[in-house]
Amino acid sequence: EDVEKKRLSIYQTIKASLPGYAQAYWDSHSNTLEDGISWCGRLDKFFIPYHKDGLPTVVSPEAVDRFCAAETLEEQREVLQQLPMNDIGELTRQYLSKKNVAKHGRSEAQYKFLEQPADDVSTIYWKQMCRVCHDVPVKDNFYLSWFLRGSRGFDPNIKPNYAPPYLTRDGFNKLKVSELHYYKLVDYIIKS
Repeated sequence: EDVEKKRLSIYQTIKASLPGYAQAYWDSHSNTLEDGISWCGRLDKFFIPYHKDGLPTVVSPEAVDRFCAAETLEEQREVLQQLPMNDIGELTRQYLSKKNVAKHGRSEAQYKFLEQPADDVSTIYWKQMCRVCHDVPVKDNFYLSWFLRGSRGFDPNIKPNYAPPYLTRDGFNKLKVSELHYYKLVDYIIKS
């Protein structure tokens, strides 16, 4: 059975448990289900070229994998010192520039809510990214792995392999228990 058919088959098994409006939405968006609902959001799509085409031009995927596989902060910092951080920083600042984000990511109108000049956003982001890479354990950190590796971080043939917290067994079970509350909240929002 091919992957697309398997995804649609999974949807068919859960469809009856979904509210009518959710069924109607997914019935009319079966192509999204076939393609896979992971990595189809606007932010995900915005970062795909960064993961796929940009970052590999300045640092090898294997070096990024070594960083993401660090077991301790000390090991993480050692690997970090070996990476071309100036090149990664320049690429990241260019990618997150006001011009690029407004063209491919977010509406330029959103910049009016910033307290600092829009051109500084990419530099502020890069400084935060450096702090996180230096001070926050990357081990089991889905979000940092996603930013640096994109969907490569979920390939079972590439280690480390992290899943989003909500897709882990424990996370799924928590969501499953709170599913009824979620639907009540969504119904409330729609009716408001």
